[in-house]
Amino acid sequence: MTNRSHIAIALAAIAGGIATANADVVLALTYHNLNGMYTEATPGNGQFTAIAVDQGPAGLQSAGQVSRLDYAAGDAQFEPGFVSHGSLASFRLNISVSVLLPNQIAIGSGSLRSVDRNGDSITADIDGSWIYDTVEGFIYFNGALSNVVVNNPSGDNSFDGSAFGGWTIAGNNATEGALTQIVFGAGSFFNGNFNNAATGVTAQIIPAPASLALIGLGGLAAGRRRR
Repeated sequence: MTNRSHIAIALAAIAGGIATANADVVLALTYHNLNGMYTEATPGNGQFTAIAVDQGPAGLQSAGQVSRLDYAAGDAQFEPGFVSHGSLASFRLNISVSVLLPNQIAIGSGSLRSVDRNGDSITADIDGSWIYDTVEGFIYFNGALSNVVVNNPSGDNSFDGSAFGGWTIAGNNATEGALTQIVFGAGSFFNGNFNNAATGVTAQIIPAPASLALIGLGGLAAGRRRR
């Protein structure tokens, strides 16, 4: 099984577990085959970045889906390689890395920005922890989102996919309370610079304080993986 297949399976399990754990999710963002890269500032400290790219059929071709799940439900679809298909759509995530236990745990904070075809966006701050699965060779990030804002500079009141679909922005007041999960394959736990790590991101935006319960569930899952 390929590394990307392992990532897809891991993402599916994470997303399914979150959806089952809480039925109050109002927005869900899922992106895969992002280009994950790490720049080390000092040993054990640096910056992780994941961006949507189109490297052609032989490389990473990022794709995604951004969904509204409440009474105004809809799906905005972003096809493989969407960043080079003539719209404003993009995705970028930046999270710091500060290693607490070598090859085990680090903490980090940062932000994400998901942009639709017309330049409307979802932005959020991120805080959480990195965990290394030494058996499977994956790095996971479990964290909370805050200051979640849906921006509508285009004025069309719609968050639209680059491929098809969309949802109405009006009436969305989910500005706090979320859980995000990031996963990618790695040969080590932030021991030096790397690039082109196929990265998957799943963010679930839910009303606070329900997010606190989900963070607890994420911690339990991480603990089971370590054992």
